[in-house]
Amino acid sequence: MDTLGKPFTRILMLLGITMLLVLPAAVTAYYYNGDYFTGTYLRIGVNDYGVLGIQDATLGDIGFQYPIGSGYESLAVGWWGDGWSVFYGANSAGFSPDDDPWGTLVGVTPLTSWTTQGNTIIHVTRMTTNDGVLGITIKTIFPLNSKFVIQEITIKNLGTDKITDLEFKKITDWDVWSSFENYWGLDSIRHPELNLAVAFVNTTIASGTVYMGLAVMPDPTGVDLDWDDYYNRGLTLPTIYYIQADGTAQASFDGAVVFDWYLGTLAPGQSRTIYTVFASGDTLDELENNTAKAFAMIGAVVGGQLVQPSGGTSIHLVVTGITASGIALLVVRRARKR
Repeated sequence: MDTLGKPFTRILMLLGITMLLVLPAAVTAYYYNGDYFTGTYLRIGVNDYGVLGIQDATLGDIGFQYPIGSGYESLAVGWWGDGWSVFYGANSAGFSPDDDPWGTLVGVTPLTSWTTQGNTIIHVTRMTTNDGVLGITIKTIFPLNSKFVIQEITIKNLGTDKITDLEFKKITDWDVWSSFENYWGLDSIRHPELNLAVAFVNTTIASGTVYMGLAVMPDPTGVDLDWDDYYNRGLTLPTIYYIQADGTAQASFDGAVVFDWYLGTLAPGQSRTIYTVFASGDTLDELENNTAKAFAMIGAVVGGQLVQPSGGTSIHLVVTGITASGIALLVVRRARKR
């Protein structure tokens, strides 16, 4: 999505050797600090509020790059619209890079950390709303040899009173390779189990088309392929298009995807968790397959089961993190707001 008509202005290398290299902080950036990570296929930038989008002094805008390079950036371009919002009682909180933190996040400084476990990056951001009611933890899981990124978003009632009307929204504005007019559609005919929103353009790499998608679990209450339906409760006149069974899309326009969950009652000490998957592929089939692989890993996170991803790397995921066997050289830089 481009900047026209928007209410706010916008402003590791994986190698097959046995060493692990971490470079010191050496770059500055907008958008609330952040880290960027480069894998075999993707480079991503994660800022301190747990969304994909930083601006690096050397590499430029980094949100989700497939293939790796500034010319293949699809999130941190145009209107920086990756973000989230949460509503509880009369209060609300949220963040997107263009809009800054709002509501009960104003004045809150998140606590962030990242670790490597084998060939997987785990970036964690934790924050507490300034009224002390909600704890929000966003865990970004990046298997470095994959074409997808998983986020685990956990909302916990830290207060002493029951919350009866909890609602959460996730917004992602795909501008695939800086193209604001994308073909958009929900993949509900081919793969309804994926809860996958797809954006793509036709003038791309040699394979012909590159596809980007956001998929979610559990099933959302509603979805809107428009940009302006994340700042308030509910969905207003949602825009819906579908990917057809043959893979064609009904419409090309400047859109975004908003997933909405009515999470209901949250007792003191209780939490709810939502999973999102950012994925890419050179074909729609590959995008769907990569999304399914990510969901298999999410299932392991939920159940603590052993999974065997493609390539023979054994990864064991549990709620508290990931352990993996793998060989990698990891290059990481820390980005700071300027």
